Amino acid sequence: MRRWPPRLFLIAVLFAGMAVADVARDSAHPLLDLARQLESERGRDRDKNPGLARQGPGVSEATHLLEQAHAPPAGECAGTIGATRYAGLYQALGFARGDQGDFTGAAAEYRKALDCRPHDPDILTRLASASFDARDFAGARAAIDASLALDPRSVTANRNAGNLDFIEERWADAIARFRYVASSDEDRVRASYGQLMYWLAQRRGGVSKPEMVTRTPGEGWPQPLLLYMRGKYTEAELLTPIRSGDEDSNTQPDTNTDERLCEALYYVGEEYWARGHPEVAREYFAALVNIKIVAFIEHGMALAEITKLAQ
Repeated sequence: MRRWPPRLFLIAVLFAGMAVADVARDSAHPLLDLARQLESERGRDRDKNPGLARQGPGVSEATHLLEQAHAPPAGECAGTIGATRYAGLYQALGFARGDQGDFTGAAAEYRKALDCRPHDPDILTRLASASFDARDFAGARAAIDASLALDPRSVTANRNAGNLDFIEERWADAIARFRYVASSDEDRVRASYGQLMYWLAQRRGGVSKPEMVTRTPGEGWPQPLLLYMRGKYTEAELLTPIRSGDEDSNTQPDTNTDERLCEALYYVGEEYWARGHPEVAREYFAALVNIKIVAFIEHGMALAEITKLAQ
């Protein structure tokens, strides 16, 4: 699921369906086979793959806008008339840096934005997210706790806190967070991602009969992943909806084939881990990271899990 840039600076950004040879349905790991096949066929080049296009101004543009604005030095922004504007500009630069994989740089920009608006829970949540991706879990925890202290009902902040709980294997906390996200997110599609994490937190936490929150599901992707978790889809059967992401009939944002595959590799990988196969899970996470869709939450989660497995 994509992390979105600040609304003020969001810039709207499918390519024609490309023939993909059938991956063997009797393969032990069909998602891995598809990932390897797509890698060899078209590579992971942002300039050649519109599915990896950036969602906001680039670093140079965002830096130029900041220079033109003449933002005040650190410690002097909060009291200025343009504090809100300066905070927005720093956030745009933070998102641009994160989009290039510079998560430490992104966190630094969000701290500058926080200097302008020190009690903004949304900036704190973005700082927590960037810190998480930079593997600064202590910084992520401090930021997300501060955000929740200001807005304890924020679905986004609770999702971030749940992700951190999940990686730290605080299963009771992760289960509670994702249950809240799955039941409270007004967007039914985004709520489905909460459902997936709610299910996996239970599975990884040893719950023998995991459940999902009862609510009307969203349409389209990622519903096949929910069906997979419940045993109504096989991994091989996921290939069809994943491939259909590149079809002209797919009008759902952020769900082309690469993006669906990125997400599927993460959630199916976590399911393998829950079944007691962490070595297989690592292969799925590595294949996900190689797709290089860094704006997706699953990318950062996969990197964190790979680090844990390496240790």
